[in-house]
Amino acid sequence: MTRSVVIAQVDAFTRVPFCGNPAGVVLDAGGLSELEMKNVAAEMNVAETAFLTPATRPDADYRLRWFTPSGKEVKFCGHATIATVHALVEAGRLRPGRTSRIVFDTLGGLLPVSIEERDSIVAWLEPALQTVVPFEESLASTLEALGLPEEALAGWATASLTTERDLLLPISGLGDVKSLALDFSALKKIGADLKIRGFCLTTLETVDRESSTHSRFFAPHYGIPEDPITGSVHASIPVWLWHARVLRNQEPIIKFQAEQGDLIGRPGRLQIELHLSNGQPVRVRVGGSAVTVVSGTIRIG
Repeated sequence: MTRSVVIAQVDAFTRVPFCGNPAGVVLDAGGLSELEMKNVAAEMNVAETAFLTPATRPDADYRLRWFTPSGKEVKFCGHATIATVHALVEAGRLRPGRTSRIVFDTLGGLLPVSIEERDSIVAWLEPALQTVVPFEESLASTLEALGLPEEALAGWATASLTTERDLLLPISGLGDVKSLALDFSALKKIGADLKIRGFCLTTLETVDRESSTHSRFFAPHYGIPEDPITGSVHASIPVWLWHARVLRNQEPIIKFQAEQGDLIGRPGRLQIELHLSNGQPVRVRVGGSAVTVVSGTIRIG
């Protein structure tokens, strides 16, 4: 007997088709096994595919899982969550007023998302406050795998690890992040050996004047050579920038725009809020819009 499910491909952190970060979205994944989810994610071959199932706990509206093309389940994925919210609104299952809220049960815990209706739908990720700690290992092999000279590292911040074990590297300028000579095999080994989820290169030189940061993100050991726009890492970047005293101490909320994807032809923009209380970070929100580019069904058996 032939089985199939409805699926969409949604470009997140953009309002323009073929920009931002594409994610697969299955809104009715309750009948799928984990193996079938992994097979669908491999077939979609985008950074992550999201699978929505009924909630299994009273404080969540849905259960949400994300798989990479290599079959790895991740604890937190920003762009595929933005894409899922967009798909729910398009399907008429979520009807935002001026502001509404939904809570997903994920492998990384509860993930609230606020939805605002402006000239387009803006979904705001509200993850638990992320932490960043200085990276204690040598960077020599990582820089070599990235094709970066040591002088490309900027002094405005310290190389750091995030809650999700992403390695944040401060880079001097756009020219440095553009002219990488990547050795993905070496980077893959370093990621696996050091249990690093991804390598994020961030510079304060930007394409748009309205932006404050420009980043590139690599996770080849997760089947993602380069992620166009990474929502999850941008939950940590404002905390990192605040500790580095790059962000001005503007209580109660520091707002800025981040950019990613321009150098690989997938420009995306993220709206960032860092909330402060008594001079300390207490909350981060990462916002963005999305657009559906493909919708249909996928055969699973």
